[in-house]
Amino acid sequence: MFQKLSPSLKRIVLTLCCGLLSLVTVLLPASGPLPSQASTQANVQAGSETIQLAPDAKPEGLEVTVGIQVRNLYDLSLANQSFLAEGWYWLNWGDDVQAVLERLKIEPSEIVEFSNEIEPGSYRVSEVLPENVQFRPDAPHSVYVKFSGRFYINDVAQRLAPFDQQHLDIALEVKPSGLSEGRNRIALIPAPVAQAPIAGEFTSVSGFNLVSTGWTRQKVRTYQPLSTQGGEGLPAVDYSRATAIFTYAPAPFTVFLKWMLPLFAVMGIVILAPSIDGDLGDVRLAIPSAALLTLVVMHDSYKTNFPPAPYLTYLDEIYTYCYIVCFTIFLLFLVGTNAHNRSSDNDRETITKTVNRLDLIVQVSAVSGFLIVASVGWFS
Repeated sequence: MFQKLSPSLKRIVLTLCCGLLSLVTVLLPASGPLPSQASTQANVQAGSETIQLAPDAKPEGLEVTVGIQVRNLYDLSLANQSFLAEGWYWLNWGDDVQAVLERLKIEPSEIVEFSNEIEPGSYRVSEVLPENVQFRPDAPHSVYVKFSGRFYINDVAQRLAPFDQQHLDIALEVKPSGLSEGRNRIALIPAPVAQAPIAGEFTSVSGFNLVSTGWTRQKVRTYQPLSTQGGEGLPAVDYSRATAIFTYAPAPFTVFLKWMLPLFAVMGIVILAPSIDGDLGDVRLAIPSAALLTLVVMHDSYKTNFPPAPYLTYLDEIYTYCYIVCFTIFLLFLVGTNAHNRSSDNDRETITKTVNRLDLIVQVSAVSGFLIVASVGWFS
């Protein structure tokens, strides 16, 4: 098939085929384990660290049971890493905690704060309600608070974007340092979801399905910068935290219609373009260049829906592959058009058959490569 082509044309054709076949090798490193968010450099000293606690870990200190119910969850913006929520939370404690509160003169509504709340001056609303709540028979004291606010999403999942599940957290943390030291230390214990469901009436988010809710417990170790202990470094105070987690999964059909169907339509035209006769050079050359510009616009529209990621997401890998396929087919058309224009009338029929065979090889290679890139990116 290559014997009737000039040496320079043979090199170009071989380069195109090798480029498509080696593309998977280029994208494989991007499909390996990667951090889900930008990391902090090792030489930056942190002022605090979060220690995840096992669900059955023994409480360290006096127990305060916490419950929450989010009535409205809305205005989700993955690009800005935030969402709005409003609802109620409850705290329930026994006489031992009440004695500490009275001794330290701490109001019940000041026991906890939302640690991932942002822009409190614009969005925070807090109202103590007169109702009493009792999760435990030995805990006669409680506070019932209605709240609303904007909350920060620390980690927007993007590895399989836009198919990733998103975890929206609302974190309640002990506020006064006096309730995190010595015998006054308070441990927040979440009420079981079966006893106090945390999802309310309007927690559905357009384009997503709420798949689960739950609690996690953390210990936030904060280093105090204003004093030292015997020259051994900064002392630390451990604040108890309980985090309510709402897990949302994107609706597959919605994601397909919004992100994948337009991409398939554009690339379908590009891959079918080599089926046009090789002597129609002007028509063939216009298709991949126009498709490439369309892909750039579509990719940019997708990226504006997510925060910047320090790695290639799943859809980034597919777009990268599509860019290279478009450029490869454009070069193929360029080679074929030049071969037609420079050939004599006697050789034109042979050149046309050869170019058509090369077109078929590139079409099959492009489709096969897409399946490999999509599969490797998904299952890795």
